[in-house]
Amino acid sequence: MKVGIINITGYAGSELARILYRHPDVEVTSVTGRSAAGQQLNEVFPHLTAMDLTIEPELSGSLDLVFSALPHKASAEACIPVLDQGVKVVDISADFRLKQADEYQEWYGVDHPDPTYLEEAVYGLTELHRDDVRTSRLVANPGCYPTSAILGLAPAVAEGIITQDIIVDSKSGVSGGGRSLNLTNHFSEVNENVFAYALNGHRHLPEITQELAPLSSKPLNLTFLTHLIPMTRGILSSCYATLANPG
Repeated sequence: MKVGIINITGYAGSELARILYRHPDVEVTSVTGRSAAGQQLNEVFPHLTAMDLTIEPELSGSLDLVFSALPHKASAEACIPVLDQGVKVVDISADFRLKQADEYQEWYGVDHPDPTYLEEAVYGLTELHRDDVRTSRLVANPGCYPTSAILGLAPAVAEGIITQDIIVDSKSGVSGGGRSLNLTNHFSEVNENVFAYALNGHRHLPEITQELAPLSSKPLNLTFLTHLIPMTRGILSSCYATLANPG
């Protein structure tokens, strides 16, 4: 299978390349990067030295599947022309995760480039949607926090063994904020420090409720709080709920 990666120069794109390189049925043949077009991939990322590719401004060649690692909005704008060419797409951004365009606009602050694709897209959490992922031409890669929360809570919600009042307390490493410069992610800001952020509501909240709600017989009341902690990568989510039948 010939695969292309849009925006390989971010953390998500470079990690994706590392994983795909080890896949026996995948050949990465085209990669793009907004800030490093024209450079050799192994010059930008020495740990990918085995991948003899030039970072291009646009995808090239015949491809069976394309991954997009662009930020939200820009990713949808790049994915839609690829889909129109008949190529399957996995979008790592948030652009196709939410089913409602107004909800996307509320949480991401921009209008969706083409809401007609939202209903078609399959939320790519295979533990819940494996068969749909297998047959879909557009897969929305789940968010980091939602993956940890949904996997932890889905069995208990589906079996009705907890009440609808749920607290998700999540802590993330710094790389989740991306590779671009940001004061919050500077070493002197993060080291020996822990702080909560997005206290008025994190944009991953609707993603969590969207996937858990169909599993519950009652409306869920979910409190979601996020923290940045001084480590490079990884997420720890502690999920709290009361047993429906504690006896």
